[in-house]
Amino acid sequence: MSLLKQSRDIALDLAQSLDERHAALAMTRVMVRVEAELPPLQPLAWLAAQRDVTQYYWRDRDEAFEMAGVGEADVLSPSRVPPEPHTVLDEIRHRLPAGGDQPRYYGGFRFEPTREPGGRWREFVAYRFVAPLVEVCRDERATRIAVNLYAAPGQSPAEVIVRARQFLCERVVFSSTVSPLALPPIVERQDRPDRAGWFAMLAHAAESFARGELGKVVLARETCFTATHAFDPVSVLCALAGQTENAFLFCFHPALGRAFLGASPERLLLRRGTRLYSEAIAGTRPRAADPAEDAALGQTLLDSAKDRREHALVVEALRGHFARLCAETRVDDGPSLLNLRHCRHLATRFEGTLREGVGDADILATLHPTPAVGGTPTDRALAFIAREEPFDRGTYAGPVGWVSASGAEFCVGIRSGQVRGNELAVYNGAGIVPGSDPGDEWNEIETKMENFLRAVGLSRGGPAGERQNGT
Repeated sequence: MSLLKQSRDIALDLAQSLDERHAALAMTRVMVRVEAELPPLQPLAWLAAQRDVTQYYWRDRDEAFEMAGVGEADVLSPSRVPPEPHTVLDEIRHRLPAGGDQPRYYGGFRFEPTREPGGRWREFVAYRFVAPLVEVCRDERATRIAVNLYAAPGQSPAEVIVRARQFLCERVVFSSTVSPLALPPIVERQDRPDRAGWFAMLAHAAESFARGELGKVVLARETCFTATHAFDPVSVLCALAGQTENAFLFCFHPALGRAFLGASPERLLLRRGTRLYSEAIAGTRPRAADPAEDAALGQTLLDSAKDRREHALVVEALRGHFARLCAETRVDDGPSLLNLRHCRHLATRFEGTLREGVGDADILATLHPTPAVGGTPTDRALAFIAREEPFDRGTYAGPVGWVSASGAEFCVGIRSGQVRGNELAVYNGAGIVPGSDPGDEWNEIETKMENFLRAVGLSRGGPAGERQNGT
């Protein structure tokens, strides 16, 4: 028996077993999860074979866990719970069985949740979290298929089970003949701001520095690639995965024609019980194929006064945040290098024990936005960004991740893009401090965009896979 047929049979058996959970679903009114172990398979390849338009994906930075999901067991957005963004985290807790790491809700927040959506982000609300209906999950122990069941007040548990069983039997695919769709040819690229606008924006930042209004501001660019026909978001994700390592990989595809996806190197927070983890990341250098040249580029980043000054602003802000959130904190003695496939950054890691009564909403409200995506002072930097950037950031640079009953993890939604029909808009930013050179910062964004450029076939650096040192 082939592994795919075996997987399909396991899924069908799981579908038939759902009726056994009717009593639990009716009595507890929290989410019920039913799962079974699968033969080894790649969740992202499985997701690419699904043609359902509600597709979700998450892979953590060390690739120890990944989830591919289709359908929606439950959705939390401002239309379904109170509009205050962080109240959704408390609502998630009420819908999950106590104590476990599964099931999870996956989703994120806009960069500024209270700001009215604009431009290409009009359909993206302040926040949205989803418990997928069917998941294929892989961790270090096994690969599993799972069904999440949730009966909202007034909803029949029997109807929830029937819908899940039909979905699993009729719409979930296990196939070796379905592969990611080829990405369409790119016919146009447009940068907002363009190079002249970028120089003007940084000149305004320099004036604010001179007046003592800002210490740092992170400014971004929206680069829109227009193709001959519509992008398939999961196919874009598959291409991006081939250009990515040491990064959180994610995709949220809730409706036909729009999706948010990315490969972020930056953890905003990880909470395991009462332990909190975060990190300061700032400063950038490209990679090189030659090991000696690559090492030299890493050393120039460690030795750069400008980059270390930019990094120190993020470290000091995070040190203050941890002092408010945690009873005790441990911090790296100094920055180290976080090496990615096409670039590297300075990184300083934080770990602490949360004070009694501090919850995920408190953590998120304290940590976001960090000076790595906003600036200092925070309020003035955000006002400058809203005034100067010629586009809405939407979910770019917002918190993206998951929440369970026992923990939570959010990355910063950078190195990300939005798919809308035949347009792929990619977002990247650069930390601007006194002395920043506009041309160097423009090129830094090009370096950060390299994974997307290669994914869509527009790389500045040659064919993929040329690097000899494996990173």
